[in-house]
Amino acid sequence: MNFFKKPINEIRTKFELELLHKAQVLPESNPPPPWIKEIIVPASGCFACGWDLNENLILISSSGYSITEVSSGILIHRNRDSELTNARISSNNLTFHTPYNDEVIDIFGFEAGDGIHTTIDGWFVKVIYPWWPRASVIIENLFKPNYQYLNDVTMIELKRLYGDIKCGFSPSGQNLVILGSGGALIYSRN
Repeated sequence: MNFFKKPINEIRTKFELELLHKAQVLPESNPPPPWIKEIIVPASGCFACGWDLNENLILISSSGYSITEVSSGILIHRNRDSELTNARISSNNLTFHTPYNDEVIDIFGFEAGDGIHTTIDGWFVKVIYPWWPRASVIIENLFKPNYQYLNDVTMIELKRLYGDIKCGFSPSGQNLVILGSGGALIYSRN
């Protein structure tokens, strides 16, 4: 068999193609209620993020780290010491020991873990690729009656974000962050 001569026939199943076409026609918008509060954190170059004990967002980049209060979007702390930041990331890239308050937090992102994708009350968030290689993020509630994948889903408009995308809920499930090349997009609920 010649490796470079692949068959041009479609290898996806009919069901997979139907899901793909369903995803490709989804309009982009804000997440559905109760995810009504939105904060945009401009911060290019971030490769990981996490939540401290107060569920403030910690963004980590090659030029340091920052802590943003999720309820107001106010920058609490910014440290531009890249060597200190790198020294405080665990060897497996899954935790960060914050110099600011000496907390050890779980992190996720492009060079870290994968984040929390489901809340205890059924909210589910996922990065999908209906227009490869462009990433999109969907949110839906898995506990809705007669749940079917992509039936009652919202594709989130990724304001200022492009390229690789990562997402995850805070430990309480009250906050959602989408991390991209332009920074972070945060949605919260009461």
